[in-house]
Amino acid sequence: MATRTATTTTTIQHEIAERLRFAHGLLTTGRLTTGIWPKCCAWLLRTSLERSVAALHHAHREPSISMRTDLLTLPLYVDQPLANHTARLWGTLSVVANHTDYAQAPTVEELRGWHTETSTVTDSLLTALPDGR
Repeated sequence: MATRTATTTTTIQHEIAERLRFAHGLLTTGRLTTGIWPKCCAWLLRTSLERSVAALHHAHREPSISMRTDLLTLPLYVDQPLANHTARLWGTLSVVANHTDYAQAPTVEELRGWHTETSTVTDSLLTALPDGR
């Protein structure tokens, strides 16, 4: 069982790293003024965060019901400031990633800041996994 959990955790870590790399690629390609790439970037960041939270719940053998519920129970596994930061960042990325005709796309600077925040938070969440996996 421990081997299967370690394999699953490693797979999730690779998946998260791949999403963060792809988001970073969108931020550095030079196509910064047109298209849907800003929302794609925000979506990649949000799903990286979601996978980290889900991995933490899975490692504690807790079902993942919904992201909002998972965020409410996050303080059971990590300290309150990290749980609050995770919930705030997820909320921000959710608003940005959802399509609305009237909303302005986020700026490159905002996306870069969220990328840095997401990388830091996902690292902290994955470090909080049992045995630091």
